[in-house]
Amino acid sequence: MPQFAQSPTPVHPSDVACIDFVNSAFTDHLGSGGERDRIGSAEWQEWFLDRYRLTPESRVRPPLEELLALRHDLRRILEKWSRGAALNPRDVRLLDSRISAAPARPRLAGSGARLELAYEPLHRDWAWVLAAVAESAVELMGTGDPRRLKTCDNPACSWMFYDATVNRSRRFCSATPCASLMRVRRFRA
Repeated sequence: MPQFAQSPTPVHPSDVACIDFVNSAFTDHLGSGGERDRIGSAEWQEWFLDRYRLTPESRVRPPLEELLALRHDLRRILEKWSRGAALNPRDVRLLDSRISAAPARPRLAGSGARLELAYEPLHRDWAWVLAAVAESAVELMGTGDPRRLKTCDNPACSWMFYDATVNRSRRFCSATPCASLMRVRRFRA
């Protein structure tokens, strides 16, 4: 499988953990057919865990097969949601099983007149990391607009993003390289 040069961490990250997690695997935006998978990279893992404050307490090796399975399932579920399709019971059970695999206890947070109930994990391990990523997908689907979750319009790019523009007009993962590349291709055609 051809490889292409890329940064070990995303140049244009999302603000949503599940989207950055799904984007750990992506295709070459130039159309070479090359694919890149950062999920096994220690540098990407450190970046992701630091970014979302999900660093496990113990330095146990990450469960790569579980990370890959969750990424595959999340992409499928998020793409389904973005099309406006209802999640089936299997999808709901899958998300629930990931979230419930990391037990948490309720804690009182805040002070004075502003009190909130927060959930604190009993163990900050890889099950907790996987649960937090699944929770971010559930939160996105519960509060977000499915029409705003998109995959880049560059047919060679697989990058997923949440369109925060006022009129939902964003079509590309970023202005450079994909939007510029597609404009140049349209001009030359």
